[in-house]
Amino acid sequence: MVGGIFGGPIGSAIGGAVGGAIEGGGDSKDSGQAEAFEQALGSFAMQIANDAMADFDEVMAETEEDA
Repeated sequence: MVGGIFGGPIGSAIGGAVGGAIEGGGDSKDSGQAEAFEQALGSFAMQIANDAMADFDEVMAETEEDA
């Protein structure tokens, strides 16, 4: 499932952690890994969104200067 995207042992670990979180099963180690992955993924998504917003703001500023 999710782990297949990344491949290899990293993908297996991620897939297992996310799968355990989705299914609600697993031990506390899997739960902790899933929570850590979710936090890292959220941080990464916020960084991408912030970069995109900064690019948008820059383009809008250039557009206002041209008008």
